[in-house]
Amino acid sequence: MGIRSPAMSISEHEMDISEALDSVYFTGFTEADKTFVIVRLARRPNGVCEIWLFLRVDGVGEFQHPVHPDMIVADESEKCWSGGGLTIECLEPHRRWKIAFQGLLRKGPYRQQWSDEEGELVHVKFSLRWTTFTDVFDFKFDSHPDSFARALALEKWSQELFQRIKRDGEQHSRYEQWGQQIGEIEIENHQKRELFLRGIRTHSYGIRNWEEFYRYVMLLMHFEDGTSAHLTVLCKPATTTHLAVGYVLFPNGKKAGIDWTDALLAEMADDGIIKDTYRVSFTADGKSFSVSATLDKEARPMVYNGLIGKGVFHECIADFQLNSSLRGWGLVEFYYRDEVGDLVPSVNSPLKLKEPSLPASSKFVVSFTEEHSQCTKEVGGKGAQIGQLTRLQGQLGNQFIVPPGFCVTVLALEQHIKQNQALQEAVKELTQVACKIKPGNLQELCKRYSETFNSTRLSCEIEDAVLQRLEELGLQQELLAVRPSPVGEDTTDKAAAGQLQSELGIKGRQQVCGAILACWASLYSFPAVRYRHQRGQLIPSLMGVVIQQMVPAEAAGTLFTCDPLTGHPGKIIIKANYGIGESTVTSNVEPDTITLLHSPKSGLQVTSKKIGSKKQHVHLSVGGGTMMLEDSHPTETSQCCISDDIILKVAGLALWVRKAYGSARDIEWAVKENLIYFLQARPMTSFNMESDFELMHEFDTGLPSDLQWLTTATISEAAPGAITPLTWSVFGTATQYVIQQLGALNGGLSQLKLHSLRGLDMYCGHLFLSILSYAASCEPSNVINQKNNPLCSPVEKELNELGFHDIILQGLHLSPWRKIFSFKFMKFLLNSSSKQRYWEEQLQNFSIPSGSDAAEAYLHLTKMLPEYFNAYLTSVMSSSASIMWTSYLIDTLSQGENKLTAEAIAVLCKNCPDALSTELPHSVEVIIQAVRDQGNSAEFAKMDSQTAVSWLLSADSGEAGKTFQSFLKRHGFFSFGEAELRSKPWADDPTQLIPLIQRAVASNHISKKKTQTSVEEAIAAVKIPITGLRKIILPLLVRKARVGISKREYSKTLARKVYALFKTAYWDLARQMVKEGFLPDEDLLFFLTHAEVGEILQHRPLDIILRANRRKRILDQQNLLQFPEVAMGRPVPLRFKEVADLTTETVLSGIIISQGVAKGTARVLKSVAEASSIQQGDILIVAIPEVGWTYYFPLLGGLVTEIGGILSHGGIIAREYGLPCIMKCKGATIWFKSGDKVILDGFKGTVQKLEE
Repeated sequence: MGIRSPAMSISEHEMDISEALDSVYFTGFTEADKTFVIVRLARRPNGVCEIWLFLRVDGVGEFQHPVHPDMIVADESEKCWSGGGLTIECLEPHRRWKIAFQGLLRKGPYRQQWSDEEGELVHVKFSLRWTTFTDVFDFKFDSHPDSFARALALEKWSQELFQRIKRDGEQHSRYEQWGQQIGEIEIENHQKRELFLRGIRTHSYGIRNWEEFYRYVMLLMHFEDGTSAHLTVLCKPATTTHLAVGYVLFPNGKKAGIDWTDALLAEMADDGIIKDTYRVSFTADGKSFSVSATLDKEARPMVYNGLIGKGVFHECIADFQLNSSLRGWGLVEFYYRDEVGDLVPSVNSPLKLKEPSLPASSKFVVSFTEEHSQCTKEVGGKGAQIGQLTRLQGQLGNQFIVPPGFCVTVLALEQHIKQNQALQEAVKELTQVACKIKPGNLQELCKRYSETFNSTRLSCEIEDAVLQRLEELGLQQELLAVRPSPVGEDTTDKAAAGQLQSELGIKGRQQVCGAILACWASLYSFPAVRYRHQRGQLIPSLMGVVIQQMVPAEAAGTLFTCDPLTGHPGKIIIKANYGIGESTVTSNVEPDTITLLHSPKSGLQVTSKKIGSKKQHVHLSVGGGTMMLEDSHPTETSQCCISDDIILKVAGLALWVRKAYGSARDIEWAVKENLIYFLQARPMTSFNMESDFELMHEFDTGLPSDLQWLTTATISEAAPGAITPLTWSVFGTATQYVIQQLGALNGGLSQLKLHSLRGLDMYCGHLFLSILSYAASCEPSNVINQKNNPLCSPVEKELNELGFHDIILQGLHLSPWRKIFSFKFMKFLLNSSSKQRYWEEQLQNFSIPSGSDAAEAYLHLTKMLPEYFNAYLTSVMSSSASIMWTSYLIDTLSQGENKLTAEAIAVLCKNCPDALSTELPHSVEVIIQAVRDQGNSAEFAKMDSQTAVSWLLSADSGEAGKTFQSFLKRHGFFSFGEAELRSKPWADDPTQLIPLIQRAVASNHISKKKTQTSVEEAIAAVKIPITGLRKIILPLLVRKARVGISKREYSKTLARKVYALFKTAYWDLARQMVKEGFLPDEDLLFFLTHAEVGEILQHRPLDIILRANRRKRILDQQNLLQFPEVAMGRPVPLRFKEVADLTTETVLSGIIISQGVAKGTARVLKSVAEASSIQQGDILIVAIPEVGWTYYFPLLGGLVTEIGGILSHGGIIAREYGLPCIMKCKGATIWFKSGDKVILDGFKGTVQKLEE
């Protein structure tokens, strides 16, 4: 159900073996300059991790991790690969990964040997999203057998040899993919910059004994046409003394193992002297490759191998050239065994705190010294980290003190609620109101519940357990802090400081019991309930309570083990004041602020002290409670409240705490009589939030080459503007499936690619079709059609820049017989009618089960998704079959000159018979007239939308209501966003339709009469001279084309009905998830991927809900972006000046879609969501002719779009409706403004401003 793969790819048993590892490795190179990134993390036994981190930013310098040339750091996470400030996380297996670093890097030339000199350390922060653009190459299964046969032929065969080879194959796995990385990097004292790189991802796991390796050379190469290649020549005496293995990944998605190479290990720096250039040749898939590598003299970083130091890696950055024509980028890696060994200083694994795995406790209280106090599920997040801190106190020889105390367990709260029926009923009512199951005032309910909770008494069992533990610890007469400890809070994922109530200065039996109840009650305060509800957490929640002795401190405060604003790990920030630490967290008191710098070798040093006014400080009252005192010694306010010695001791101990936890900490500390107390150590999470840039590009697909041609044409009609993550995960995947099926059926694609996206791309939430991938998939049709047709059919215009050489660059070259005879494609094309009939029958009873709860509904949806894919495929294939006649008609009209004749098509292809979607505007006019005939137009125009719908659905509305209900039954599957799952079908939300009807009813709208033009009349009106055989067959082609367009629209109608059912099902799932408390509101579902929905239903992860809320805000920014219809390489959003400069005149031209002349007011809109501003007779000017605009045709005088074409849905309906229309009018939405008076000439294909 979920999406997250386990961080480890090997078993716990294997991790007990010293040679075990689980390694991920990424490279990234830019093609524009010398910037590169190399990162690697390998998890090893005993809590250690191997790290590689090399970075060069052009114009800034070279950087490497401070431990280099060593590579051993502490393993900092069990959830992902993390160590040394570097985190590598799998977001979607084999598709998307996140690479992030927050820490210090050494700046300067890469070191070639170990040195005690630390060098210049600089704070660097980067976050990169890696997205694949190739399929997976698994060396175990995809390598060419000839490479192993050649290697084995050189060995002396024996049973022992083959046993060793078999063992190696069973114990170790390695696979690779190539992809793109996009992100941001911040370097201290430099401006933030964006990074766009391409490189490899390698995952290697199992048992690897490096002592068996003598040496190897590995070439990793990516070329400008999108080809990626890997060649390794290896000497491993135990199995193969000379093994050459590798692959080529072609731009069209095909992969092939290398079967031969002339590369010899003895000729590649066998003497240890790495040269500047190397040349190798190899063959794969019957093709020859000649590669030259030029190594960068300034970029050859190296690291010692692992703990034993008996090997050394050289990562040599290189420029490549393939077959003397194509440029490439990558690296050459040299590995040598170092017989000297022990080059790396010994590394002691630091202390590491880990939550124990224990059976549930039956106790109501546990002391900090008990092991169960370290378990979040037993005592909550705060209690667990205090328990762990107490354990660390002992491990560090009591250099700091955790004040004694104990935790009231989660079990105690459960028992208390179980024994109080009123509390159970109140929690139930709170949940129902919060989840909108029943109406109510949530804030008032929370207040009433807290009062009810505080009026209860602890049971005798719980009270006795608390008092007995107070007595055992000698805390009966001590002043205590009683703090809430919710389960899941104060973790690296969640922190809810300030949401719950703490009680300080508590003393005696009665106060302690009352404070416990107050903490429990605060769990259901309005801020706490709202906090959980907005984050998709259960309203009924679990909590422990921490009871801890307070320290009558001389000075106290908080300490951040890194800069809380920037995350700089080399800085420690201390806030300090006299008395206990409460005053340092209030805004009324200015504490002292001390900043320290630290590094692994230079130690700690105080760099600044900002002396606060410290006008007030808090002391404990002898009788209990706290009291604020004015500082009676003004001279003390001028000096720091703690000595340098205490500063260094507190900071040094804090670093040990940070190392033990493996993450930055916010530590509450106190000092009394030179003794240092640590009260708690919360995780710091604020600086790890994803930037808006990351979310803007979160789902960008990987482009293998800047030579890729992309277009928004065709796809933007179904998905105008930016789409939601749910739509991307469903519709995007379905589109990808359809494109791949087309390629497979055409013979242009040998098999479906499970992990690499092909044919459809996303950038900043906008969808693009890959023109070359589409053309390559459809190469067989190139034999029949003109060469430009398959390349240009998505954009319906010639692209003279493109040709067959562009397809060749995609790596596709079919044999002639496969070009001509694509039996699978022809068979599927002929079967498209039967597939269409299947869906006609299916839709009579097709439904998606709702399920008894959200989880079951999600499973039903998941199970039914293949039907969505198949309906989409059937629609596309039926459309392809139906539209062939239009293609032949275009070829006939162009007389072989390969010119699109939009004006002729606009005349000839009008009056297509029996197309359901083309009758839509006329059906709307029938409703308008029926409401008028009802006689209460003025009253109807004043109704709000919901009231108007209620009236139309009631018997009181008479004929108008019947007409409206008939419209919903016939057209209710439409929505104002064909592909967007968030867009509700009209039948589910008829209020969407009311504003147009009201404005038309209130205006002088006159219905358009549909005119009929015979085939002969249309041909006579065409101005293109047609002679000979073309003149004879033209009437037949026109009739066939008209019928074909109708069939195409009908096939799309069937698909839209299926889409509507899935939209309804997702909205039903959203409502159910809100009722069950998984989501705070229904709309948020659409800002999750389908897989993330499953993850939420299974685990309720807080981070996904928070990210979905931010995605919702980012979508508005994404929708502001506009892109050119055709782009080469990564799409660049259009800017105002770029569009405005397209013309210096007041007349813009486009292609003729529907003839006619219209004068009126320009209405320039970005999306259907703004359609409420349309007035009768407006000339609508939009970027995309999306389906939703057709509903508004009865109000319009004309239509102008920036993209679209003669066969777009909007264009077809405009012709049928008789609405003057031109498309591909570049720059129209920028040049014109709403309110301009314009004239649209559908005969000339122009639109221009009129003088006022």
